[in-house]
Amino acid sequence: MKAIYRVARATFFEAWRRRFLNAILVFAVLIIGSSWSLAYLQPGAELTLLIDIGLGAIRFFGMLIAVFLGVRLIADEMEKRTVHTLLAKPVTRTQFLVGKLVGALATVWSNILLMGIAFYIVFALKAPQFRNMDPEKGPVVRMDFMYANIAKAIGLSFLEVGCIVAIAVMASTIFSWILAAIFSFFLYFVGQMADFFRVLAQNPDRVESAVQRTFFAILYAVLPHFEVFDVREAILKDQFLPWLTLGKIVATGVLYIVIATLIAWLAFKGREV
Repeated sequence: MKAIYRVARATFFEAWRRRFLNAILVFAVLIIGSSWSLAYLQPGAELTLLIDIGLGAIRFFGMLIAVFLGVRLIADEMEKRTVHTLLAKPVTRTQFLVGKLVGALATVWSNILLMGIAFYIVFALKAPQFRNMDPEKGPVVRMDFMYANIAKAIGLSFLEVGCIVAIAVMASTIFSWILAAIFSFFLYFVGQMADFFRVLAQNPDRVESAVQRTFFAILYAVLPHFEVFDVREAILKDQFLPWLTLGKIVATGVLYIVIATLIAWLAFKGREV
């Protein structure tokens, strides 16, 4: 455990020294902080735009940080030849990989925390305006569950970027860091369409070929379903997000992280460094 902690701690502080990732974080906070003014671009839909821009920015920029950090963790150590020094010490490959992943998770989660705090402050400042909105200018929002749902949405963003980091690290143990980044981005954006593949697989009227429906069913089964982490629709409808539903989403995310980590461990275990 001490070896994992040392690797994780070094990874965390090294990641915070990466100017490119810090620039992404600063830009994300600026976008979130200015979302209240951008919301005025569409009168009557300020709340929708505020939540779409704020929570969307957290997910998008969190994904960027997770991918660019995850694919470079092991690649940088190999390029600098420092991996040989680390593995020459009493640090196994498993401890090295787990430590890198834990350090990356701590980094992206701290970034999500800062972005989440920024959005929560902006929303709290604007919430009274939405609650007391003039019916002639827009719908009166009850916001019975709004604050709790936003907290849950930010919590799910923690889990989503955790999955992306694990996938990026996994890809980096198999491909070069450039291919790993492409693969991670592709998997993320295609994973947003997983439910669409399910519809195609189960609808003979839209896809007549049984072979094609089987192909779409396989895609739906193997792709990570990143769309389940997006709960903005429920937030805008001010619907209570059941804890059972959240539990299923959390279990799904943890499963993705475990599977990606196992694949990364198998690939890194047999890789020449």
